Amino acid sequence: MNTELIETFITVANSNNITKSAALLHVSQATVSHRIKQLETKMGVSLLVRHKGSKQTELTLAGKNFLPLAQTWLNLSHEIDAFQSRPQAMELTIGLVNSANNYLFPEFYTQLKKDVLDWHLTIKTMHTPEIYEQVRLNMIDIGFPLAEQVIPGINVKKVHTEKLMIVSKNQIKDKATLMPIDLDTNNQIYINWGPDYRHWHNRFFPPSGTPKFSIDMIKVALDLLDEKSWFFAPYSICQHLQYNHNCYISKLALDTPSRNLYMITSRLTEQTKRRQIVLFKHKILQYIRKREDYIQTMLDNCSPYGTKKHSYAAYIHEFEPSE
Repeated sequence: MNTELIETFITVANSNNITKSAALLHVSQATVSHRIKQLETKMGVSLLVRHKGSKQTELTLAGKNFLPLAQTWLNLSHEIDAFQSRPQAMELTIGLVNSANNYLFPEFYTQLKKDVLDWHLTIKTMHTPEIYEQVRLNMIDIGFPLAEQVIPGINVKKVHTEKLMIVSKNQIKDKATLMPIDLDTNNQIYINWGPDYRHWHNRFFPPSGTPKFSIDMIKVALDLLDEKSWFFAPYSICQHLQYNHNCYISKLALDTPSRNLYMITSRLTEQTKRRQIVLFKHKILQYIRKREDYIQTMLDNCSPYGTKKHSYAAYIHEFEPSE
């Protein structure tokens, strides 16, 4: 079907006037009439009623029935043209947990904007169970959850892991390194960092009741933080809170669990969007490595508490090498 014929028909149908349609299309009235006749010949029906001696027109019953089909066809034609005009566009939809989206990925998004490839990224913030479900249903292309699940057809890879530390307004009991007994659980703002964290937390901080505040966003924890309260957070978030919100960061004398970040994809999506996914995975893993190197350099050159230096390696593990 010829786009010009469809576009001319829709224009005449909306204006009910050959002269106005010709002006809108920047063609002669004779051209408009000729296109309509061509379309009617192709369709095998009369689409317009022309009044003798007048440029006014009306749609026939066939014309009225054909109009919505013509509009749908024209919209689809425009979408195809747009697709063809940017064949190198790298379109992906990713889903990730709030903490990663706010504290790990922002600089990565900035890098993608400057990349030589034309990235078109749809970003959705959601909880871990929802990420797995949407990847399974092919509603998102790549997910970044906080827990590992075994689901048929889903590839799961741990890409980042870091130790948890303690965030407070001021130094707790004048110590940079704390024992569990130094922490009053009545003042804890509880954030669920995953199953390993819950198991560890219940072991060293036996629950005596429901926490006053159980939240799932760092921003809310920051709003609730006062002179007595405290919460656990991954090192990368702690660094941000220390330098941007004047928070005090303490470590625990005993080994703390890690906050793990996984990257998951559907095997079906890996086939249909192989190029985009392979390139995106390479870029995000490269970004995480560079970010970890940067944090290590910062820790090597300065200490947040006097002259004592803290080893980044003691707080965060190297993520698994890419396959």
